[in-house]
Amino acid sequence: MATFLYKTRGDSYPEHRPRVYFTCHPEDFSEYFAKICEDIFKTHDCAIFYSEDMNEEIEEKYLESDLGQMNLFVIPVTFKLLNEPNRAMDSDFCYAKKKSIPVLPIMMEPGLDSIYSREDRFGELQYLNPYTQDATEISYEEKLRKHLESVLISDKTAEKVRKAFDAYIFLSYRKKDRHYANKLMKLIHNHDEFRDIAVWYDEFLTPGESFRKNIEQMMKDSKLFTLLVTPNLLEYVDGKPNYVMAHEYPDAKKAGMSILPTEMEDTDKVALRDKYEDIPECINPKEDAVFKKRLTEALSEIAISGNNDDPEHNYLIGLAYLDGIDVEKDVERGLSLITSAAEADQIDAMRKLYDMYHNGIGVQIDYRKSVVWAEKIAVYCAEKLGFANPDTLAALNNLALTYGILGDHEKAAEYLQSTYELQRSILGEEHPHTLTILNNIALSYNGLGKFRQALEIYEKVYNLRTTSLGEENYYTLLAKNNLAVTYMRIGNPYAAFPLLEEVYALSCKILGNKHSYTLTAMNNLASAHKLIGNVRESLELSAKCYALFCSVFGEEHPDTLRALNNLAVDYANLGDYEKALEYCERVYTLNCKILGENHPNTLRALSNSASIYSRLGKLDQAIKLLEQAHTHQCEVLGNEHQDTLSTLGKLADAYSKRGYFEQALEFTEKIYNLNLSTLGEEHQNTLAALSELASTYEDKGNYDEAVKLRKKVFEVYCNIRGEEHPDTLKAMNNLAYTYSNSGEIEKSFELKQKVYALRCSTLG
Repeated sequence: MATFLYKTRGDSYPEHRPRVYFTCHPEDFSEYFAKICEDIFKTHDCAIFYSEDMNEEIEEKYLESDLGQMNLFVIPVTFKLLNEPNRAMDSDFCYAKKKSIPVLPIMMEPGLDSIYSREDRFGELQYLNPYTQDATEISYEEKLRKHLESVLISDKTAEKVRKAFDAYIFLSYRKKDRHYANKLMKLIHNHDEFRDIAVWYDEFLTPGESFRKNIEQMMKDSKLFTLLVTPNLLEYVDGKPNYVMAHEYPDAKKAGMSILPTEMEDTDKVALRDKYEDIPECINPKEDAVFKKRLTEALSEIAISGNNDDPEHNYLIGLAYLDGIDVEKDVERGLSLITSAAEADQIDAMRKLYDMYHNGIGVQIDYRKSVVWAEKIAVYCAEKLGFANPDTLAALNNLALTYGILGDHEKAAEYLQSTYELQRSILGEEHPHTLTILNNIALSYNGLGKFRQALEIYEKVYNLRTTSLGEENYYTLLAKNNLAVTYMRIGNPYAAFPLLEEVYALSCKILGNKHSYTLTAMNNLASAHKLIGNVRESLELSAKCYALFCSVFGEEHPDTLRALNNLAVDYANLGDYEKALEYCERVYTLNCKILGENHPNTLRALSNSASIYSRLGKLDQAIKLLEQAHTHQCEVLGNEHQDTLSTLGKLADAYSKRGYFEQALEFTEKIYNLNLSTLGEEHQNTLAALSELASTYEDKGNYDEAVKLRKKVFEVYCNIRGEEHPDTLKAMNNLAYTYSNSGEIEKSFELKQKVYALRCSTLG
């Protein structure tokens, strides 16, 4: 059985403190445990539990009494954690997900996002990064504090919770029977009239003098001594009576407490009476009526509060069950009580429900439910406090961000704009919080495809940060990068290029040439080189980036493999398909070794290798590999996944080149219809599929159908992007060439002239 230890601030005892569980890859413990404990203790007085042996499995029967009572799991994320078998990833994390216990991953090594975000790892769960900052203007320490506040209740709130209980019961038991302690508490609280009675027990404490004094105080404050009876109660330890026999039971008798022995396992009654003097008759909790009667008699002097209709009381008792504060953790009951309080306009309960559904505290993350409570909180704060109040501004910002997560960027932008105007009037235009909200507005515009509006905002953020922080400040650097990337999105790589050169140079100066953000800046610059036709310069940067990834993370790191894949793409763009194939196959081989043959990344690499075979004219080999990749992607990802459809598109192209037009047409129609049904008519992938379908009809010689589809692509892009957008111009150009191939030369020439004029006006 895994032995649990704990660490607390000042090495105090863990009772009455929120419970945090630390788990990790065994080899990471010595490096990260002390540091993470120190970071947590800076803001929260909690008890951090961990197992003595990180390799030892936790027995099934102890899971609920040990891990099930934790309020938060903290996991340092490393390459070893994600890639090697270990209890933290394979068992502990799975249990937390199953029980909806909040998990806080802390990213201790850079460049792990691709593996981290896999569905069989952490998926979409957000992590904290102690080593890098982002444009939110919030430090790691502040983010950690906010996260802990959303998950762990404060000492002040916990004290309120304890005062809300009607009375306390002292629960005495042997350590090895801890799994029964929770079961007995549930049996007591199954009766509604005992709902507000707390149960004190010693959790993971090791007996000692201070421990003894602590128990004496809890006995003094408790109204009933409940003895959990199993054969373990009769055991001697090293020839001496066990702690319950030697101390707790005699102390309870001496204090004159009412004693209620509860038999959880059949136990020798004669031996029990012999070792526990004057012990009352045991009750069997399976005999519910008798159990309730004896419990009621024992608690008859306690005045049961008639305050079940008080929202504040229900909220506090709900927190007790949600967090396991002197009662067993019962998330369902806690959620019900907190919800009833929130529905009665108790603002703390509303905020708790928002946090629960937004962060997955005790429940599955549900942004649709969190946005409901975010709206109620914003309305309540506006009505009670006024729009200029900081709590109202925070509520509006939370509401906007939740709408953004749900994909409703229109509403997100609307609320952010309102918050921005209020924040600007209170804090000023250059204040970091004001600029953060302005930056978030730009993100919402990007989500809406309004890239030009986003560009204007990014320009403003960049100029204001340059004025207030200076050109070489980290946040100014981020603003410049956002501005450059948006220029590329609107199809103006020539404006983006000098900015990205500056971002890369400053990143090297400020952060060093091996920093993860510097490598990202190098990749962005390589992309800009590609877009303006500097393929060799792009290749040079991609090669440099790959070499740096190898030196920093090693050849088998996921980001290193991604950099190698980018290098292969550059060689393919230069027409050096042999070199591109060599690198693609190396990516595939290493992915097979690290992730396995059927991992999505491995199958994507196989598909990329097949594409190069197709470009080399080795169509039979390309088709064989693409069919293999597609079959496995259908099994692993499903036939509607974009990776699966991408491979099917490559297979259609290979069939078309081979002259199998009917088969190619069948595949391209399938891709288009699946994208249409899952993504909608205006999605980029649907339009790309429609364009490929037009190309297939053109290859087959059916120009009428090809022209019809090209027109449709062009018209949709005009509606959603505008006539001057690069995607629209590309669609217009494709239509012009299809007109030319079909013999309609005048229409083709007219469109080509229009494309040229529009590109001159937008790009110069």
